Amino acid sequence: MLSATTWVPRGFASEFPEKYELNDEEMDRINHLAKLNLDEAKQDLEEAQEDDADEADEELVEDSEVPANNGNVLKDQLAVDDDLKEFDLEHYDDPEDEANAQDAMFMGLSDEVKFYEGEEGEDPYIALPKAKDDVEEKQELQVYPTDNMVLATRTEDDVSYLDVYVYDDGAGFHDLDIPTEEGDEQDPDVARGLVRDSSLYVHHDLMLPAFPLCVEWLNYKPGSNDDQAIANFAAVGTFDPSIEIWNLDCVDKAFPDMILGEPADNSFAMPTKSKKKKGKGKHVTTHHTDAILSLAHNKQFRAVLASTSADHTVKLWDLNTATAARSLINIHSNTNVSGSQWHPSNGSVLLTAGYDSRAALSDVRIENDNDMSKYWKVASGEEIECVRFADENVFLCGTDNGNVYSFDIRNGAESKPVWTLKAHDAGVSSVEINRHIPNMLLTSAMGEKPVKLWKCPLEAQPGKGPSMVLSRDFGVGNVLTSSFAPDVEISGNMVVGGVSPGLKLWDVFTNRSVRKSFHTELKSLQQMAREEARQVGKSSRISRKYTKNDNPETVLTVEDQSDEEDEDDEEEE
Repeated sequence: MLSATTWVPRGFASEFPEKYELNDEEMDRINHLAKLNLDEAKQDLEEAQEDDADEADEELVEDSEVPANNGNVLKDQLAVDDDLKEFDLEHYDDPEDEANAQDAMFMGLSDEVKFYEGEEGEDPYIALPKAKDDVEEKQELQVYPTDNMVLATRTEDDVSYLDVYVYDDGAGFHDLDIPTEEGDEQDPDVARGLVRDSSLYVHHDLMLPAFPLCVEWLNYKPGSNDDQAIANFAAVGTFDPSIEIWNLDCVDKAFPDMILGEPADNSFAMPTKSKKKKGKGKHVTTHHTDAILSLAHNKQFRAVLASTSADHTVKLWDLNTATAARSLINIHSNTNVSGSQWHPSNGSVLLTAGYDSRAALSDVRIENDNDMSKYWKVASGEEIECVRFADENVFLCGTDNGNVYSFDIRNGAESKPVWTLKAHDAGVSSVEINRHIPNMLLTSAMGEKPVKLWKCPLEAQPGKGPSMVLSRDFGVGNVLTSSFAPDVEISGNMVVGGVSPGLKLWDVFTNRSVRKSFHTELKSLQQMAREEARQVGKSSRISRKYTKNDNPETVLTVEDQSDEEDEDDEEEE
């Protein structure tokens, strides 16, 4: 099951990700992160030792009731059987010499034990990695500047992961009629006269503590206090009330780099009976107390992360200090806050949506919580599941009834929707607008299998709403997540995930109906991509794509990862 997806733009991932090392410094960081409650641990240990001591006393009393002459009878029987003498069973229960026992268990600690020597006199059982192996491993993990990452949260058999995919759009063209451009030779395969097809594969994964509900990419390094630094991190929200932040440029990592909303009394420690649950009516300002429903990273003020929760609050996190700078509880009338996104150009305005049938635009600079928000309302009784900006003035809301609403903030607060679309018969799971083609809308529903692509009117016209271009079932079951690629060179690509295993990637422009419906938009997009590529001395691949109507549709599939993990476990055994 894939529950959430997002993309990492080109150029942010490290070309050679580092391997995770559990050194002393990392152990100190983990201990500080976990805030281990040693007093409780010692108390539990003492109680366990007392229980073991009581059980040992009971066994001793039972053993004392056995006749004392049983030992002599046993020795007499053993003396009769000469065949058993070589096993020295008479002294089987005698305490062993500690030194000999240690040597028998850990043979490498004894000076009397000789190893069989391997090549160059080395122990054959301890082989250090060769330089060739290091180079091969480094090449396998290499992420090129032209690659994108796709982040997807996966749950299999009650175990959850953050899968980090790498997508390569390919290079060159099989069609010899497509002209070459200056800059093509920068790709090593094209320089050798080769053509590389697009590919999608899992680069590495990270284990999560609970079922994930949302994932957000961060281009800021937590705790760095450096506004100029570029980084590659991911924030993950789960059914747990804390938020984990992971470094995507480090593989085999066992612990997150930062945890937001970790209670001071340590959620890692087992709760004791004396601890009382917090009252539901109390506003906790330091951390969430229920599931994290959405995350939004501020691209203007990159040290700020917004989160919304089933505890009815919106929290603004300072990524430098890992603390909640502000907690808002009055925005959505004590209901679940299901979605959030920062304004594309105004970093102080936050868009949120909740189960109170309202979407809110809040200026977080205003201190008074009651005066900071303006509202737009959907039909009474509908709960908003997701919300997205279409542009700086228009935002979209998807509800649990399958409706999609479009609001124009220029019409003022409490204004009616510009249009309403009955997109699905089940609750909407995603509403996505293509960043480079503003009138291309993608919707999906958590109770339906097809993904629907719509063409929206660019200007508000009375009675005119989106028209459906196509509806397609990708075989992922009920769709839980979908998202468009962020870069202009792959702006037609989208990923889809659902309750069935496997991630799907589809290039929408390889479909003839889509190219026909967005013919004008595609031409403008290709021209823009060509100009941007020329400015940096590169060639544009998308500007030469889709030249013929007989091109096959491009759908890439990454199969279920749990099968591969089972095979790896069998090989290790």
